[in-house]
Amino acid sequence: MSHKIILLCFLFVSLAACKSPINNFDLNSPDGKIKVKVLCDNQNVSYSVHFNGEEIIGSSSLGLKTDSLTSLEIIDFSRSSADKVWESVWGIQKIHHNTYNEIQLKLGGVSAQTIILRAYNDGIAFRYKIPETRKFSEQTYLHEASRISFISERPIAWFPLSHTLVSEPVDVNAWLPSKKRDEKVNKNTRYSFKPSVIKTPFTIKLSDKAYISVHEAAVVHSDDAGLSLTKNTLRFMGNNATAGGFITPWRTIAIADRPGGLIESSLIVNLNEPSEIKDETWIRPGKTMWDWRIHGAHADDGFEYGMTTESYLRYIDFAAENGIEYVMVDAEWYGPERNPKSDPKTHLPQIDIPKICAYGKTKGVPLWLYVNTKALADYDLDETFKRYQEWGVAGIKHGFLSGASRKHIEFSHHVVKKCAEYQLMYVLHEPYKPSGYSRTYPNILSYEYVNSMLDGPGRPSATPGRLISLLFVHALAGPVDRSCGMFDLDEFISREKCHRQLPSTVVSQTAQCLLFPSGLLTLPDHPDAYKRKADLFEFISRLPMNWDETKVFEAEIGRFITLGRRSGDQWFVGALADEQGRKSSLVLDFLEAGVKYDLTLYEDGENAHYEFFGPENKSEAKALNLELKPHKTRRELYQVRRISAKKGDIIPISIAPGGGHCMWIRPTHE
Repeated sequence: MSHKIILLCFLFVSLAACKSPINNFDLNSPDGKIKVKVLCDNQNVSYSVHFNGEEIIGSSSLGLKTDSLTSLEIIDFSRSSADKVWESVWGIQKIHHNTYNEIQLKLGGVSAQTIILRAYNDGIAFRYKIPETRKFSEQTYLHEASRISFISERPIAWFPLSHTLVSEPVDVNAWLPSKKRDEKVNKNTRYSFKPSVIKTPFTIKLSDKAYISVHEAAVVHSDDAGLSLTKNTLRFMGNNATAGGFITPWRTIAIADRPGGLIESSLIVNLNEPSEIKDETWIRPGKTMWDWRIHGAHADDGFEYGMTTESYLRYIDFAAENGIEYVMVDAEWYGPERNPKSDPKTHLPQIDIPKICAYGKTKGVPLWLYVNTKALADYDLDETFKRYQEWGVAGIKHGFLSGASRKHIEFSHHVVKKCAEYQLMYVLHEPYKPSGYSRTYPNILSYEYVNSMLDGPGRPSATPGRLISLLFVHALAGPVDRSCGMFDLDEFISREKCHRQLPSTVVSQTAQCLLFPSGLLTLPDHPDAYKRKADLFEFISRLPMNWDETKVFEAEIGRFITLGRRSGDQWFVGALADEQGRKSSLVLDFLEAGVKYDLTLYEDGENAHYEFFGPENKSEAKALNLELKPHKTRRELYQVRRISAKKGDIIPISIAPGGGHCMWIRPTHE
């Protein structure tokens, strides 16, 4: 088992019952930069937070109650600290320091519970545990008092409009929920919508030196929670009545002095349980060719790609030759996916899964298979997964879970555990959000919890600025499947399942493959499109998708980002800019002194631009009685250069409007 505890130091101090009518408790992060004050006054429990000497969260209530007037009685108090180091199977960094200070407040009375509050160097978290003799469904626990009253003169927020779309930057001081506040937020909602129930992560710029992101961790036996916003106070809207255990998910507040600190945080994964999988050697993150957006594309020799055995054999050949670890077969290979008679242990005649798997085995390229929730629920999982194991399948993509309730979440986790028994990796598509459970079951490689690049015929595209915002909202929740890497930007719109244009340069598409965290990079274009730009595709083919270290060198939410990930002694750097483009530079002060490095730079070409012609998508074109046709644009202009450098050198970066920039850095001897 690769999950290793390198260092453990755990101190526990139990104090006598608190008898004073007013009790104050201090809780500091290990580095002392975050200071939490807990006040027990008038039979209520509240907390406040200072960060680097400034108050960023004012008095905010805690606890589960019958209603807002219920009194909370403290009967005991304890402190503990932990300093642990654990090693991830895969992720954006290898070594995680799970170091925190904790207090537990034991409450008696009608709403007996224990409030557990932790302070880490990168944020705070709290949860509630009730006695084993009680149930969350009791009336005494139905009101969650959890609040976050943030302090800021001009707070700017970014938040999910749905499980796929991100908002515009919002001035919280002017916040008013949209008029249709009781309407369920649709995943195709336009960007101006302000829902009355907000999904998380909810990211706020409090000042130039204070950023927070509100989310939750270890959502296992409950619905995922939403938030409501009134003035400068966020209220958690959890449904604890459905919780299956005696402890709630963690309510989390990541805290950083710069936007990049939120991306580098380990708070969410640290709050989940260690891996339950003893032998993790079969879990291999990587890249996969993907058929769904390729249907109807033509190879340079005239071959038309589709749902045929020959198409998948071609994908395997390309993958084997270009460092792509997998090939994915998407929906309806075993029949119409919503038909109860479609058996996931069978396959259509034109898609010979055993033959494709056997060929992939000879090339070292296993298959991933899409399976709909209906098939997973209606057919015996052991029989299905035993068949996949016999075929040599690497993993499944679970589609249409259709909810984020306790019922749906527990079913997904049941499938994940069953996958682990048969050494199958797992990707979840549809709505519920990551909450760090991939630490407990590291065979979970990704979630669709982001604006998957081409999904939804009527869904608005992520503009260059909103694309960057996604990294500071949805992508803070955990690994997400953006399905980026479209290279044939001028022609792809003619394909059957490509519904809208992409406001992006081809170098931006390349950089996104690094920037969005995921254990499985799902590539949407066909082999010939990548062959035509083989020098640019080199960056993608070299990505290991498993990282020792991640650094955000510079970022402004919605404007720009430059991020680097290290694997061994190699660095991969990706940068994006908004609609204005950007000129910047990167100081190579993170490299090892005395070593000469080779750098390959993948850059937007002169006059490159994200703009395209005509309507945004096919549905809008149809409404205007137009046909959305391929057009020559400036999106595919790029150049590749190779230079040498050393620690401390400065590399200029020029990014086109809606463009990107990439670097592959490695010691010269390689």
